[in-house]
Amino acid sequence: MIVETKKGKLPVRYGMNALAKFGDLTGKSMNKVMADLNKSKDLKISELLAFLYVGFVDGARFADEECQVKSVADVGDMADDDPELMTKMFAVFSEGDEVKDGDKKKP
Repeated sequence: MIVETKKGKLPVRYGMNALAKFGDLTGKSMNKVMADLNKSKDLKISELLAFLYVGFVDGARFADEECQVKSVADVGDMADDDPELMTKMFAVFSEGDEVKDGDKKKP
């Protein structure tokens, strides 16, 4: 899916690769990752930013594009400029990985 950000329209995806990377960044097992994401209010702010970051990274990889979001800190700066960013990103996660036209480049 595409999310409008201060960096433009960016692809976002929360597939298994994104969840695995989030687990690696936070040191959490898959069970803990899924439990925490179901109760996102229990995540630390650093974990929320890491979750947004992996969505951008996996979205760019899946769309075969260079990721415009360079770090977790970059996501924090983006969230400072767009208070709705977390809401937009969690909407993508809750909608699942439906691929819409234009989300992935054709070979």
